[in-house]
Amino acid sequence: MTINSRMRLLQRLLVALAVFSASIAAIPVSAPANGPAPVPEPFDLDDFCPDKDCVSLNLRGTGLTGSIPAEIGELTNLTYLDLGVNKLTGPIPAEIGKLSNLTYLSLDSQDLTGSIPAELGELSNLEVLDLSGNRLTGPIPAELGELSNLTELSLGLNGLTGPIPTELGELSNLTELWLLATGLTGPIPAEIGELSNLTELYLGETGLTGPIPAEIGKLSNLEVLDLNATGLTGPIPPEIGELSNLTELNLSWLTSFDGKLTGPIPPEIGKLSNLTRLDLGGTGLTGPIPPEIGKLSNLTYLGLYSNELTGSIPAEIGELSNLTELSIGGTGLTGFIPAELGKLSNLTSLSLGEKLTGSIPAELGELSNLTRLSLGFNRLTGSIPAELGKLSNLTSLSLADNGLTGSIPAELGELSNLTYLGLNRNGLTGSIPAELGKLSNLTYLSLNCNRLTGSIPAELGKLSNLTRLSLGFNGLTGSIPAELGELTDPARRCFFDIDGSVHEANIERIRLWGITTGCEPQVFCPSRTVNRAQMAAFLYRAADHLYGAPAPSGEVRLSDVADDAWYRTYARWAVGNGVIRAPGGNFDPGGAVTRADMAEMLVAAFAHLSAPDRARGVFTDTAGLTDGAVRAVEGIAAAEVTTGCAANPPRYCPDKTVTRAQMASFLARAVQSAP
Repeated sequence: MTINSRMRLLQRLLVALAVFSASIAAIPVSAPANGPAPVPEPFDLDDFCPDKDCVSLNLRGTGLTGSIPAEIGELTNLTYLDLGVNKLTGPIPAEIGKLSNLTYLSLDSQDLTGSIPAELGELSNLEVLDLSGNRLTGPIPAELGELSNLTELSLGLNGLTGPIPTELGELSNLTELWLLATGLTGPIPAEIGELSNLTELYLGETGLTGPIPAEIGKLSNLEVLDLNATGLTGPIPPEIGELSNLTELNLSWLTSFDGKLTGPIPPEIGKLSNLTRLDLGGTGLTGPIPPEIGKLSNLTYLGLYSNELTGSIPAEIGELSNLTELSIGGTGLTGFIPAELGKLSNLTSLSLGEKLTGSIPAELGELSNLTRLSLGFNRLTGSIPAELGKLSNLTSLSLADNGLTGSIPAELGELSNLTYLGLNRNGLTGSIPAELGKLSNLTYLSLNCNRLTGSIPAELGKLSNLTRLSLGFNGLTGSIPAELGELTDPARRCFFDIDGSVHEANIERIRLWGITTGCEPQVFCPSRTVNRAQMAAFLYRAADHLYGAPAPSGEVRLSDVADDAWYRTYARWAVGNGVIRAPGGNFDPGGAVTRADMAEMLVAAFAHLSAPDRARGVFTDTAGLTDGAVRAVEGIAAAEVTTGCAANPPRYCPDKTVTRAQMASFLARAVQSAP
């Protein structure tokens, strides 16, 4: 969601708060002294508008259950109706189409099912329609194209199918069209280009196919264009350069069985002078990076990763003075790293690869705000510039798998914030600098497969946070320093199948804590799905690590857990203490654990984690869960155990199964969040 969208949403909520004070007065009060007034269950319209003369009805986030009554169509004076973020189920009543005075209708973020009633097309005064975040199915009714006053249409995060109706091109006042994360198929209709007032267009994470229509170039007021993760094919139309007000363009990870985007990046993109974010990663684009990209002076993010680009990195990228993140890894680019990149003083993350040659420019040492530098898996030669030791904010430095020679600069020991240092598989010579022992935050140090000589510095024993130390396949001599005794203890050895995983540090943490021993000796099996038996064991050991011996299980009978099952003790403990449910004594040991399950298990297992008293709709895709599950998800989010699976819009992906690697991160963060 853009800043403009958030501002509009805030304004909408403020309006809703104002009308809510009038609506809430009609709710019957029979609350105990120590609790809030209960909300009727199921939804009874007479409790909120008994005289049928309401003008505004805002019951957003009040915990309503049941279905929306058809009698709501009798509130003929209604201009504002917001029933969003509740627990309403069932279909949207067609009778809502009788509310001819309605200007605002929001039923978002709950569990409504069925199709979108065509009768909504009769709401001729409607300006805002938000049905997002439900379980609606079927096509988008062509009748919505008759809502001539509509400015915002949000139908995303539903199970809608079929094509985008061409009739939507008649909505001449529309400023926001949000169809993200639906099952829509077919092409983007050329009629979309008639929406001359459109500022935000979200069609990503859908099954849309065919080319990007050139008519999109007619949307002169467009600020955000999101077409990521679709099945679109063909070239990027040069007409896209006519979108002079565009600030965000996302075409990343376009996938389909028929291919991806083809052809080059059009040089016309250089005309988008207001662009702040450009993501073309994983699209399959070919050809060179047009030097015109250097004209995008307001750009803060540039992602061209995982493409089939050719040629060299244009020096003009060094003119993007506002750039904070540059990702061009996984492409076919060749040639040198331009020294001009050293002018990007605001850069925090730089990732380049995979066939680059030449030396590492010393000018990169001028990037004082850089926190991540990844130049691995290239064909770089020459020495490591000592100037990289000036990057005081750097947390990750990867130069692995190149042809670098010379010694390791002692200046790297000045990178006090560094947690990851990978210099492995190069041709580095000389001794290991004792100064590396000053990197007190380092968790990963890999120098293997070089030509290093001399002894192992005793100073490396000071790296108390180190979880991986790899020095093999060098010419080192002498004995292992006694100071490394703790670091080389078998209990600290890494698993061999987690190298490079984003979950690597957390996997090693839970091993050191005794929570896991892996699936085999020194093998963790990170991609395997966690089952309920394994999860019971992990949670038992985590509770033991935090609190000592876990509480006894009590009398627990599990019909599908054999007496000699390795997990029997853990399963009985988990069920007996309410950590894992086993209805009717059926534990289902081989059942997969979902992200929703994980949230409830963590809250139940750890005393310092708690669920809020009521759900607040933190994530847009949790409305279909039970109330307890939604609150558990929001509880672990508040404790920073999870940030969800996507940020815009915020999603948790509750139905996705959890891998062993993901489990490690959930558990590690949960344990570390303990006071």
